[in-house]
Amino acid sequence: MKVFQIVGVRKSGKTTTVERLIGKLKQKGYSVGTVKCINCPVFSLDGNAKSNTARHAAAGADVVAAFGRNETDFIFPGGQDIDRTLSIMSFCNPDFCIVEGGYEFNLPRIVCLRSMSELSDRLTEKTFAVAGVLADTLCSVGELPALSALTDEGLEKLVFMAEKNVPDLILPVGRLQRPESCRNFCRGCRKHAAECPEEK
Repeated sequence: MKVFQIVGVRKSGKTTTVERLIGKLKQKGYSVGTVKCINCPVFSLDGNAKSNTARHAAAGADVVAAFGRNETDFIFPGGQDIDRTLSIMSFCNPDFCIVEGGYEFNLPRIVCLRSMSELSDRLTEKTFAVAGVLADTLCSVGELPALSALTDEGLEKLVFMAEKNVPDLILPVGRLQRPESCRNFCRGCRKHAAECPEEK
């Protein structure tokens, strides 16, 4: 399984880039998994504390599966652990896994930008392309190609860059220090509004 991440500020084009890459990778015959990093400290897929699955988790189950007609959801109580998450993902054996977010993970990455001022805190030695809003108007950012996922040519090149630059995953994933400007909590959460200044 080859794992890479897409990072960037809110409204920088991250999710659109992920969506377009999923479609193109699937079109080329690859299987694809995704991991969405969620920074809200009170996030729960099962927000209803009275639901049966929430009661299972509260009783101490190490893993709970909600087995439905249209989907099956696995709930692993406990904090974020990218190594465990990717280990679980690897059992599904996708060719590629795209992680949206997760500044602290030392994975090959595409940085989505709205402006050049956002680059320095998100750039790592494993960054292999720039995408998102800014890439719609530029061809490159320094030595990095700026590739718009909204154009067929840009999307083809992003997939080629992922094929070329993303090795098979080796666990554990290395860790990076999260830049001060890259928030570690949610935006717009009423409970944490006092902690959520405007994103830089």
